[in-house]
Order: sequence, then C-alpha cells, then structure tokens
Amino acid sequence: MTPLVPFGWSLVLTAAHAMVNNMYIEVFLWAVMADLMTGIVKSFTGHAKVKADSSTGLRGLAKHLLIMLLVLTIYPILDVLQFDAISNAVVLFYIAEYAISILENLEVMGFPIPSFLKSRFEKMAETADKEDEFK
Repeated sequence: MTPLVPFGWSLVLTAAHAMVNNMYIEVFLWAVMADLMTGIVKSFTGHAKVKADSSTGLRGLAKHLLIMLLVLTIYPILDVLQFDAISNAVVLFYIAEYAISILENLEVMGFPIPSFLKSRFEKMAETADKEDEFK
C-alpha cells in the first residue's frame, strides 16, 4: 500500500501539526493580531498620518497574510531539516518586528512609551533609513 503523501511531506505535515503547541508560533500569531488591531484603532485617532482607508488596509492585511503564510510554511520545513535554531530565529525576528509596530501604534494613539524604548526605536529607525539609502 502506498502512502497518501510522499515520505518527506509526511514529515513536514507532522511538523506542521506540532506547531499547534509551539510557544513561538503562538506568540507570533498573537503579535500579528495585536498589530492589526492597534493599526486599525490608530487609523481612527486624530494623530494618525494616514486616516482609515480601505486600500491601505487591504495592502496591510495582504502583507500580514503573506508574512503569516511564509512563517507557517517555512517553519515546519526547517524543523524537518533540523534547522530549529534558524526557524526559531525567523519567528523571533517577526515577533520583534510586530512588537515594534505595536509600540509605534500605541505611541501614535497617545499611550506613554518609556524613554528607553523610544530611544531604541529611534536608533533602529535611523539605521533602517541609512540602509535604505544605500540600496
């Protein structure tokens, strides 16, 4: 009797099933949802640079869905290939990116952000701007 899926893909499917109990994946998904919610609420505040706009919202939603698709498909493949450290690093990178975005959204909405966090984000933004200039 032949298996329903090729041998390698059965390992990937098993690894994907194991993601249900993975703390990093759960935190990642919660971070994505929190960023979506804070971004939507931010767009309705008076301090927002861009007001609520369906085209902007659709682009943002598409971006979030693509990132989620990337993470949720690459993670089990890297897990099967025994690149656990790399797969966890990718997920932690996106968690950090979403955490920064959430804090920026909260700051625009008027929530107080501690000064040590603000200075860190300003340095990261300056570094990203310099890297964009060289491209």
